[in-house]
Amino acid sequence: MSTHFIEAIQKQRIDCLGELNENTTNIWLALHGYGQLVAYFKRHFIPLGQDGRAFVVPQGAHKFYLQGTEGRVGASWMTKEDRTTDIDNQRLFLNEAISWAAAEAPNARFHMVGFSQGVATGMRFLGYSKVSFHSLLAWAGSWPPDLDEKSRSVLAQTTMSSWFGTTDPFIGTAKREERVTLYKNEFDLHPEVYTYDGGHTFRSDILANEINRLENITLKR
Repeated sequence: MSTHFIEAIQKQRIDCLGELNENTTNIWLALHGYGQLVAYFKRHFIPLGQDGRAFVVPQGAHKFYLQGTEGRVGASWMTKEDRTTDIDNQRLFLNEAISWAAAEAPNARFHMVGFSQGVATGMRFLGYSKVSFHSLLAWAGSWPPDLDEKSRSVLAQTTMSSWFGTTDPFIGTAKREERVTLYKNEFDLHPEVYTYDGGHTFRSDILANEINRLENITLKR
């Protein structure tokens, strides 16, 4: 018996908030968390719409019922099964997504915002992206301990702001500090780290402020 992985053309979903054209100045690639669908995830960014800003929101290829075999559906970027192949597929899909957006909005600067599982997905993608990202907003997500050299090199040149909830049941203080120490000592990387009062969810006020701040401080790049 043998196992083979073949390439196949598939259609994948991407939702877009805002206009993609020659007047678009900032595009945010927004990556959802485990078990989320873009139809609901994108709602966090609707209040942040303004002239010149767009959010491109791709949906992870894995879809499943959240409970049992019926009812609500969620999506994810990967599981432990065929993990490296899933990561390769993420990069292929995300490059198609940003290449499409860049062609539609040739004057735009790219940023990334990831939530939960979307944080590790985005960080692993950085070194393989066909466009340069000026900033990364990492929200309630665990930094991958196995980030490869290509993505580490790009991350060192990227403004990264990370936010963690003080009562997040998935990422406690010990885990957060362990990853911060790993990135500092092993990778010589020093992302900005902040906390907020709350759990595993966005804080809309902080999210809005960070989107504006990151766009402004990276203007000179």
